[in-house]
Amino acid sequence: MTTTGPIGARIRECRELMGYTREQLAEKVNVSPRFIYDIELGNKGMSMETLAKMGDALNIPVDYILLGRKAENMPISPETLALIERCPDDRMDNLNEIIKNFILAIEAGKK
Repeated sequence: MTTTGPIGARIRECRELMGYTREQLAEKVNVSPRFIYDIELGNKGMSMETLAKMGDALNIPVDYILLGRKAENMPISPETLALIERCPDDRMDNLNEIIKNFILAIEAGKK
């Protein structure tokens, strides 16, 4: 399977949103940092196994990596999930409160 530029760009974007270096992602996927670099540039393809590991490591569906579309059962974007994943555990309550208040403000503005 040969990757194309958009696939590599989506991987790079999600990697950066997760705050991972190429080295960190490579370790999670069990490949070399150079391989991640080549994937991001669209110079190399990857096996289905590596693709699945990539999705798991980045917490994104394989459909998003391949096609750039959000899965039907995925209520929020991969980008938003990546940002939430970066939130420290000891600050998750704060994040939940911010999101709740944001939604309440949106709902109040619709009335």
